[in-house]
Amino acid sequence: MSTEFLTLEKAAERLGVHYMTAYRYVRQGKLSATRVKGVWQVTPQAIDGFRQRLNERKERPRTGDDSRRTGDYVNELHACLVNADAGGAWGVLQRAIDAGGEIGTVYLEILAPAMARIGEEWSRGEIDIAIEHQATAIATRLVGQMSPRFVRRGRRRGEVLIGGPSGERHALALAMLGDLLRLEGYDVFDLGADTPANSFVHAASKINDLTAVGVSVTTTDSVEGAIDVVRTLRRAISDDVPVVLGGSAISGPDHAREIGADFYANGARGFIELLDSITRGSSTVDDEMAAESSKSNAPKTTRKKAPSESGGNGAQSRRQSDADASNN
Repeated sequence: MSTEFLTLEKAAERLGVHYMTAYRYVRQGKLSATRVKGVWQVTPQAIDGFRQRLNERKERPRTGDDSRRTGDYVNELHACLVNADAGGAWGVLQRAIDAGGEIGTVYLEILAPAMARIGEEWSRGEIDIAIEHQATAIATRLVGQMSPRFVRRGRRRGEVLIGGPSGERHALALAMLGDLLRLEGYDVFDLGADTPANSFVHAASKINDLTAVGVSVTTTDSVEGAIDVVRTLRRAISDDVPVVLGGSAISGPDHAREIGADFYANGARGFIELLDSITRGSSTVDDEMAAESSKSNAPKTTRKKAPSESGGNGAQSRRQSDADASNN
């Protein structure tokens, strides 16, 4: 059965607005439309969806509270993602930016919470995995559309390698983290998800001035892979390059240290704060600072000296520690 299409002029008539108003809705992502041979085509379903979202917004109580407005964006984006409304989802993010929202805030306070809610709904059995995958695919495209905006001019602050270990299936969080790091002035090498330990080493060896390695672990299935990555990196790279663990499968600084990492970062903000401390040349870095005011009582961790500074072979010491741990 063929799909019915309306011209943008006809769509404007149905909506009761001027043609240029309908065109602005399309450009802002509020009204889904397809351009074929220079002519915009709109389906009746797209018009119905636009009207429904418009009515829902009118029914919401108005408030000047920024947190409520952000919450509205999260709710709207969540609905678009669940309903596979890619155009509407892009429109939500575009409106948040047009209203003055910083692009980093759009990632951290709108897109990330909406995706987290979808993940929780799937884990509770409230939505099918197909919906979760569909939402992730749309969110990945949104990140692709947003990425060119995450450019910072001026002096570069360092080079960072990030990736997910073997068994890790979630690459979206890594892509978002990479953009946020670029916005802060870092050059980012993103290996994506499900990366073998030796590939981390290969990539690290190609980076001239590596500031840190970040490993994202979001599921328990990838914890063993993270252990392998940390141990393999420690045998191959200087102890002066911190290895940082983060993600929902890492419970905190103690867990990260048990695995063998130097530091734990609670989310993108925690990782950025940690890198800021490292690039400022601090002699010590507080794990709790990186964990964003975590209540952990873990002591401060001193940055390890490179072998040339300490007079010993740091990698060899690491291997001995690993052997002692395995023997115990």
